[in-house]
Amino acid sequence: MNRPFGHDNAGLLVRQCPQAVSIGPALAGLARQPHPFVLESVSTDSSAGRYSILGCDPVDEFVQRDLDGGDWVDGFRSALDRWPAVHSRPDVPFPGGWVGFVGYEAGAVLENVRPRVAPDVDQPVVGFRLYDSALIWDHARDRCFAVAVDWPPDLPVTRPSADERIDRLMELACQSPRPTPDTLDSPVGPPPVSNMTHDQYLQKVRRILDYIAAGDAYQVNLTQRFTTATAASPLELYRRLRRANPAAYAAWLDWGDGAILSSSPELFLDLRDGRVVTRPIKGTRPRIGDPVVDAAAQEELLHSAKDAAELTMIIDLLRNDLGRVCEFGSIRVESASTLETHPTVYHLSATIVGTLREGVSALDLLRAASPGGSVTGCPKIRAMQIINELEPSRRNVYCGSIGYLGLDGSMCMNIAIRTMILDRGQLHLHAGGAIVADSDPQAEYEETLAKARGMFRALGYENPGELFPTPAPYDEAAPCTR
Repeated sequence: MNRPFGHDNAGLLVRQCPQAVSIGPALAGLARQPHPFVLESVSTDSSAGRYSILGCDPVDEFVQRDLDGGDWVDGFRSALDRWPAVHSRPDVPFPGGWVGFVGYEAGAVLENVRPRVAPDVDQPVVGFRLYDSALIWDHARDRCFAVAVDWPPDLPVTRPSADERIDRLMELACQSPRPTPDTLDSPVGPPPVSNMTHDQYLQKVRRILDYIAAGDAYQVNLTQRFTTATAASPLELYRRLRRANPAAYAAWLDWGDGAILSSSPELFLDLRDGRVVTRPIKGTRPRIGDPVVDAAAQEELLHSAKDAAELTMIIDLLRNDLGRVCEFGSIRVESASTLETHPTVYHLSATIVGTLREGVSALDLLRAASPGGSVTGCPKIRAMQIINELEPSRRNVYCGSIGYLGLDGSMCMNIAIRTMILDRGQLHLHAGGAIVADSDPQAEYEETLAKARGMFRALGYENPGELFPTPAPYDEAAPCTR
C-alpha cells in the first residue's frame, strides 16, 4: 500500500450525529465561521457522488498566489509533510485533510504552457487548507457522522481536543434554524455579459478547425466567460446553485474576498488504497423537460459518431496521463461509454481505473494528470497552446479541479466545470465544449449555452439563449480574425 504523506500517525475520532443534524442548518451555521467549505453530492445518481462533507476553522493552509512563485507542487509537498498521517478506514471517506483547488493555469504551467493574458481575478492559482474535523453525510446509508483528528501531544500546534471540535461542529449544525426553501424567482444581479460576441466565438471555432485540418490537434476545448455584478452572499449563491443544478461533485470554498461555487458532474481523480478512478465526460445534448424531445436527444447522443470519437480521444489521453504514475498493465477502461442525465443536459462518460505505483503519492497523481484532459483536448500540450492563443481571459479555477487530499493518502478531485467564481462583487462563470474535425460552429456555441443554463437559472435567468440571441444570418465564409 502507498504510504500517505506525513510522518508519525495521528488518531481519528468518529462519532455518530443525532438525527437533528441536517445539511441545510449546517450550511448556515458553518457559513459564519472562519473559512467554511462544502464538498457535496446533491445528485440523484447513486453511482456518482455518495458523500457530503462540511467543515470550517482550518489549522493550516498552502496558498500560491501566482505562477511565478516556483513549483507549487514542491511547495505543497512541503506543507503536507509537516503533518502526521491518519490510518485509513473504509467507512470514513474523509479523515481530515487538505481541501482546496488547483487552477487550470497551475496545471498548464506544469507542461510549460504559461498564460499570455494577465489575471483579472483576485484568486490564488493553487489554494488548500488543512481541516482536522468535519461533518460527513453518507447518502447511501442515510446517516451523518463527525470526524476529528486526534493530534499527537507533542505536535507544535494548539487545538481544542477532538471531542471538543466535534461538539462545536454539532452545535453549529443544530443551532441554526432550518432555512426557508430557496427561490430562484428574482435575479441576483444584471444579466451576465460574455467576454466574446457570438461571431467571435464562431470565428475561434473556425480557427480551431483550421488547426485540426492542418494536423496540429484532434480536439480542442474552447470556452467563453460570462460576468455579472452581485451583492448576494456566497451562501445564497451556493444554495441557489445546488437547487438549480444539483451535482455529484458540488463544492463551496471560501477564498479571500469571494468564493468558489461549483456544481460539477465530473469526477477527475479518486484514489483509495492505491486504486485510481477517473471518469471523463464528453458529448452533450440539451435536456428541456419534454419527454419526447428528451428521449430523441438521448438516442441521438448515444448513436453519435462524433461524440463517441470525442470520448475515445480523451480516454486515450487519460490512459496516457495515468500511465505516468500507475503500475504497468494496471490501467483499463471499465466503461467506454455511459449515458448520464443531469438537470439541463445529457452527457456521455467513461470510467478508467488503474493501480498507483508503490511510493507514488496522491500529489504525484494530481501533478501527472493536471489539468484534466477532458477540458483541454488532444494532444494535450498543443491543445492548451491553442486555448492560450484564442481565449481572452484566464480560466482560473474553472477547468482546474476542486476537492481534497486526505490525511490517509486518499484523494477525491472534481473537474471544475459548472463553476462560478465570486470576486469582490463580480461573479464569473464559464462554459465551453470540445471542437473536433466535424464540429458545426453554431452547434458548438449553442452547446455552451446549454451547459451554462443551470448556472444562469441559479442567478435568476431561466434561459441564457434569451440573453444571447443568435444574430442572423451568420456568414460561414467570413474570414477568421486571429
